[in-house]
Amino acid sequence: MYTKLIKSGRRRSLFTAAETTQPAQLGRAELERMLPHRDPFLLLDGITRVDLVQGLVEGRREVRADDPVFAGHFPGDPVYPGVLLLEMVGQLGICLQHLLDRCTPGADVRIAADDKPRALRLLKVQHAMFQGAVRPGDQLTLVAKSVENSDYVSVCAGQAMLGDAVQALAIYEVFMLEDEG
Repeated sequence: MYTKLIKSGRRRSLFTAAETTQPAQLGRAELERMLPHRDPFLLLDGITRVDLVQGLVEGRREVRADDPVFAGHFPGDPVYPGVLLLEMVGQLGICLQHLLDRCTPGADVRIAADDKPRALRLLKVQHAMFQGAVRPGDQLTLVAKSVENSDYVSVCAGQAMLGDAVQALAIYEVFMLEDEG
């Protein structure tokens, strides 16, 4: 279904800067107003670029050498688990959805002090691939692209990149739950 997107996404970044691309400096405080995740499972360090017209967001993550996951995956040959790379890009996709819902394309990207994460659940991972190892100390660039959007379901593509190399690619679908009010 997403063959063209998968082919291009495994070779290069899905984020193509345009006139509508804005730099962003969204850190931990803003992430916590967009995401329901908290330490130790908040896997993003920040958001660096946003293009709401194209439905794109770029973030970052430093894979710390002291991350406890490396104690067992794998001793002597530490590799960051692929499932956690999927979680990273999934969290970035949630942030993208939050920004698309609450910000005006072309306007400054701001997260209101009283913003709260929307309740959601992962429906399915439609495609996932892992092309390279992520190691302790790696600085990842993360990308999320909105593919389809409705009031209740969002389909995103996400990438974890090391420099220009795509290490992981996923297409996933999320169900947005009704806000309780």
